[in-house]
Amino acid sequence: MEHAMIRGSFLAVVAFSLLIAPVCASGTGIVIYSTDFSSDPGWVTNNPYTNRWDSDQGMFRYFLRDSTNTFIYKKIPYKGESFRLEYDLLPVQTQFQASFRLGLGDPDMYINQATTIFTEFENSVYGNLMMLRTVDPSNQRREVSSYFQSYGGPTVHFTDGTLYHVVITYDRKVQQAGIQVSFLGNHSTLWGYTLDSVRSLGPMDRIVISTIGDYTNPYSVAEGFLDNVTFQVYPEVVETTATPTTTPPVTIKTTVSPPRTTPPATAATPSPTAAPLSLLTGFIGLAGALLLFLLPVSRR
Repeated sequence: MEHAMIRGSFLAVVAFSLLIAPVCASGTGIVIYSTDFSSDPGWVTNNPYTNRWDSDQGMFRYFLRDSTNTFIYKKIPYKGESFRLEYDLLPVQTQFQASFRLGLGDPDMYINQATTIFTEFENSVYGNLMMLRTVDPSNQRREVSSYFQSYGGPTVHFTDGTLYHVVITYDRKVQQAGIQVSFLGNHSTLWGYTLDSVRSLGPMDRIVISTIGDYTNPYSVAEGFLDNVTFQVYPEVVETTATPTTTPPVTIKTTVSPPRTTPPATAATPSPTAAPLSLLTGFIGLAGALLLFLLPVSRR
């Protein structure tokens, strides 16, 4: 029987681990706000007596009741990019039907109306549950809790008096929002989930803790401490197609010399050959004899 229970628990843990999706936004984040509450962070609240910076603890103390429309916020320059918001949480007491909620919101800070995304630690009829909720500008609502019928795994509870590290992420490109809750001491994951089909949330201008719109139980109290809040955005990287550089053809100037024409060989004209001297002398002698013969005739 004991072995069967151990095996069943192991299978439940395996199934649960498969449901925990990574909640890290991709790319390199740019931190636009961070505080460790070692000094007064200057957060704005309409109830500074019970919700205030605790200088002795070096943390922010919250004390929340339903139906009081309590808000606490810190304005940030957020324009709708993918983001990662993380914080440390120590719930001291979470009475029945009381809740602690932290996330991003618009100036209205309503928990059930556009636009908001927040984590919630609630003492419900099913015990101390963790939740992620998003409400987009068109009031489309998406949420999930650590109750088994909500997300398909075993029900997971948080415990008052335990330190937790909480991460909320939103990936605009793939339209996903995620939550991950881990133990601050050993960094092991308690519970996490990723919501799909989360439409563009659009601009929100503040990190907010709010009870505006919650009228469940005006007598219940959620009390605890908040620490180490960091908010970073992930600007989208525009992918550009590199245009191939065309190198103009290199023109090589080539001087073409006309073909060399070799003149045809001309036969050498033979130089006149001088008659032999003996033959010339013979002609002269013959002419002289003829002249002597003719002269007497002319005298006759």
